Amino acid sequence: MTIPKLKLSQNILLCILFSVIQVFIIHKAIIIYIPLLFTILFSLVYGLLEPKRGWILALLQIVILILGYWILNLSGYVATKPYEAVFVTHISIFPSLVASFITSFLFKSS
Repeated sequence: MTIPKLKLSQNILLCILFSVIQVFIIHKAIIIYIPLLFTILFSLVYGLLEPKRGWILALLQIVILILGYWILNLSGYVATKPYEAVFVTHISIFPSLVASFITSFLFKSS
């Protein structure tokens, strides 16, 4: 399996795009499992794209998710399930970091 080697700046732009999509998914989801699934999937991609610096992309994702949620919330846009959306937004810190770390660890060793 060959993973395309992109520059860090291209990976950051990809991370920003994925995080914006994820903020939209968090606001539209009716159950908490779908946004958490996308958090894990996107974090796995970050670990594959940047085996040594995947944690940078995971931290960027976390910051964008939390800021995006609160910006949309303060601007008057209410999520479909507000309590679940705030929970998923703030709990996504853990799966994001863990999935990125595990993928980068496995990808570096092979």
